[in-house]
Amino acid sequence: MKPDTPERELSIRNLNHLLRTYDGLNKLITATKNRLQALNPDASAKQDWILNGEGKSQGLEQIKDKLSRKIEKELHTWPLYTEWMKHVPGIGPAIAGRLIILYYYKFTPICVCGEALEKKDGTFWCPKCEKSVKGDGVTRHKIELRDFPNISKFWAFMGMHIDSDGHKPKRKTGQQSNWSTVGRATCYLIGDQFNRQTNKTPYGVFLLERKARCEKQHPEIKPGHRLNRARHEAAKLFIAHMWTVARTLDGLTVTPPYAGTIMGHTGIVQPFYFGKKEKAA
Repeated sequence: MKPDTPERELSIRNLNHLLRTYDGLNKLITATKNRLQALNPDASAKQDWILNGEGKSQGLEQIKDKLSRKIEKELHTWPLYTEWMKHVPGIGPAIAGRLIILYYYKFTPICVCGEALEKKDGTFWCPKCEKSVKGDGVTRHKIELRDFPNISKFWAFMGMHIDSDGHKPKRKTGQQSNWSTVGRATCYLIGDQFNRQTNKTPYGVFLLERKARCEKQHPEIKPGHRLNRARHEAAKLFIAHMWTVARTLDGLTVTPPYAGTIMGHTGIVQPFYFGKKEKAA
């Protein structure tokens, strides 16, 4: 897992490059569909040559599928994917790759002198050279390993924690967030995938159970709010399972969850699709 060889570092950088390109292409596809709808509300996106190609030429959707296959091929060097993620319905290559990059690696911007850059006045600043790197070309990055010794730290990094006011933290103008916006967006996608599975998979069943429990305990809450809560809890459970599986595969200590050790809760949900194979939807 460490970027300790040129080959390993190249693999990490290539995966990150593919994921960023995939995200950029997704935004382009969405924008193209919106423009098509504005141009002609009756037009079918499936018949648009930009999205789906024309003749033997490929469209954006075909390129996206090809990128997804490239990402999956790259992921086969990470046991977290081959031993677990690939077996979980709803966790496709793009989501899995993004989670692996977020969990294991930090890309720190560096100056040409090798010094780590700092964010200052809306740009990157080198404290050693005492100058901004704006205009120096593409910013270089060094890869550092992340470490989350307990699940609470990983939840917080992914933006799944709760502030003292009982709400999820929000981005504030002029302040650096201490959690990953990409991580939170990925968790939303995970919850949305599990919501589509309804009662066909363990994570879908968990989501429905949490939604029903919320309806029973808080009937005053609107249905949409109950669904958001259930999606959040299902994604949070998956993130906890991911942390457990990753630590286990890496031979690291897996600390018991807070609820089971301090609060005395029982029935801690163990990772699905790990060690035993549930039937996929």
